[in-house]
Amino acid sequence: MKWTFIACLLALGLAGCGAPSGGDYSAGFLEAQSTTPGEVLPPARSGDAVKRFQRFFSDITPEAVRSQAGQLYAPNVFFNDTLKTLRGREAVEAYFLKSTEHVDSIRADVVDVAQSGPNYYVRWVMDVRFKGAKEPVRTIGMTLLRFDDEGRVTLHQDFWDSSAGFYEHLPVIGGVIRWIKSKI
Repeated sequence: MKWTFIACLLALGLAGCGAPSGGDYSAGFLEAQSTTPGEVLPPARSGDAVKRFQRFFSDITPEAVRSQAGQLYAPNVFFNDTLKTLRGREAVEAYFLKSTEHVDSIRADVVDVAQSGPNYYVRWVMDVRFKGAKEPVRTIGMTLLRFDDEGRVTLHQDFWDSSAGFYEHLPVIGGVIRWIKSKI
């Protein structure tokens, strides 16, 4: 019982470390959602915009980030992948470049796309092979996208289980998270 309590305190502490200042994880997204209306693009333009997203995420490399991110993301983009909340294309580019330093590969396959007004929902399966890992980490998720009138992403909000897709695979912390999940 004592160890369960300690593990829960550790989990709460770790969760608090990742929370944005102000403590409300969803506040940034809710604000961006209300201030970034997005455009309802004609079918051909929305198809092109989604294809740019799909091409970029099919194999994220430093070269792809440098050559494609400027066409994919608007200068004032709101970006949240559940690990980081960023504002601005330059911050997103820097984040992807830093991410590629720690992995052998990041690849996502788009499963399907749905649209409701200016919201585009992209369901995907992502494989990330961390440097030195024998097997890739596979995760499934969905991204809410909104585009500007040029078809660039102005809002990117991911929905996926970051504990199973990322944190459980980290040394020490991963074991603690898996143990906590087994007790719930």
